Amino acid sequence: MSLNKSEKPVKSIEEMLDEYEKEKAAATGEERKKFDRIEKRSANRRKYVAQGLYDEELSKQHLHHQSYEERLAKAAELNGCDFKKSNLKNEAFVSREHTDIDHHIGWCDGQVVGIRRAPGIWLVCLLIGCILFICGGAALLFGITSGPIWLIIFTPLAIAGPWFADQVLWKNLDWLDKIEFNRHTGLVRTSHTLLRRPFYIPIEDIELCQGPVVKNARGSGEIPTGSLVLTKYPAKFWWRPSLVILGGMEKDHWTAIIKFMDISQPIHMDVHTTIEEHFRDNKNAMGTGPFPESMKKYLDAEDKQINRFEVW
Repeated sequence: MSLNKSEKPVKSIEEMLDEYEKEKAAATGEERKKFDRIEKRSANRRKYVAQGLYDEELSKQHLHHQSYEERLAKAAELNGCDFKKSNLKNEAFVSREHTDIDHHIGWCDGQVVGIRRAPGIWLVCLLIGCILFICGGAALLFGITSGPIWLIIFTPLAIAGPWFADQVLWKNLDWLDKIEFNRHTGLVRTSHTLLRRPFYIPIEDIELCQGPVVKNARGSGEIPTGSLVLTKYPAKFWWRPSLVILGGMEKDHWTAIIKFMDISQPIHMDVHTTIEEHFRDNKNAMGTGPFPESMKKYLDAEDKQINRFEVW
């Protein structure tokens, strides 16, 4: 049987290994480091298999093991009030079924996924940075026209303003914008806003309402729009809150988060890299504390690499 011209012949394992070795031999700089990391990771995995760790099943008692009704009651207790149903009118929600195409979910430490709302504290920091930059620039201009002594005084001010907004305000307050999806509790905690403190809600009561894609006038880029719609919300609120996501949200991103929250299946292997990054930095996904203790049993303390086949 002849091959269709559009079909490529399937390479054998030997051919793929030979191609890999040729690419590695020709690699230099950062490309060479990438090959070294791949080989080190493979060697570590073989070590975990030899130690009997890789396929070892661990206790899942750290997960919630609660029904939706039990988690809804827990959220109501944490919020200090019951829930009421949202008055929805023909909203078109995105399907919750994941396509297995994309598993990127953002900041993740294995216990929590954090995503940023919009506009939020980042806009406040941006405005403060712009104001400080303008004031510093005006002061610097005054220093140039008034003499070297004033120039020495105002130059640090012009530089320090934007630095303060980015390195001090932004890095220490950005957690206020993050929405927390907690796999171990099955609950979502909303971000802070000027008018509302965070509240808790089960993942089942959140839907993605995807808006139009906003394109650049010159055709150089596009930004998806969308918001998370609550089908229930705390009764103490006069109106239903909406959770607008910074940069919008695509279906694959949202359904990957839903899949992460499903404790009947392990965390997808594509998410392991970001878990390892948080473990190396000893930070949780929200940036508010150290890496969660419950997830450390899945990682090798020396290699800083996940040493299990299935991470729960």
